[in-house]
Amino acid sequence: MKKFRTITLFVLSLALLMACTPQSQSTPTGTTVPTAQIPTNTQVPTLPATATATLLPTIQPTATSLPEPTPTAFPGFAQNFKFYQAWTKKETTWFYFMNAHVDQTVYALVDDLEGKSYSLICPPDETFPQDLRCYSEELFKGKNEYKVTFYSDPEHQYPFHEQIVASNLNSTYLTYDNCEKEYRIYDGRCYSSITCYGENGEVVYSYDDMPYETGTFEGYTLPCR
Repeated sequence: MKKFRTITLFVLSLALLMACTPQSQSTPTGTTVPTAQIPTNTQVPTLPATATATLLPTIQPTATSLPEPTPTAFPGFAQNFKFYQAWTKKETTWFYFMNAHVDQTVYALVDDLEGKSYSLICPPDETFPQDLRCYSEELFKGKNEYKVTFYSDPEHQYPFHEQIVASNLNSTYLTYDNCEKEYRIYDGRCYSSITCYGENGEVVYSYDDMPYETGTFEGYTLPCR
């Protein structure tokens, strides 16, 4: 009986010892670490496409009426402005006015006071820019008095001066065929002397700008421009 107890006690002690002894741990073999898998249906974000130029809306001009131009006030002629002479040459009629003192071309309508009207273009004289050398491509025939109305525009909308002039166009039409002419150079400049005669020898036109007393005569020349 005593022997049985001894054996039983030994078995229990051995079991208790085994229970208290730590078990050695071994690294499991053949175990694979799972890898993270990207789901195949995941959309990878993409960079935005390059921006394209945006066209601005085109502004279409609307039809608008421009304001009427305002004419510049014309200063008019000098106080000693006067008509000098009228003559014809070939198919051109000339009206010469002195002391206009304007620096631009002006325009005129000439009325023969019997219903016929003519147009004149009046640029400053190249030789004497204070004067006007007006011309028309028509011949003024058979009349003595004419009413001349000056305008600042070629459309004859802005008149600024009017006067009646007396000419010799009713008796003869001047040509340089019945004129005595002389051209001289004084101090490097061309001057002229012209005298024209009518059918009976009367003087119908005379022009002389020679500086006889003040200029230095340098010789004779061809007609001045």
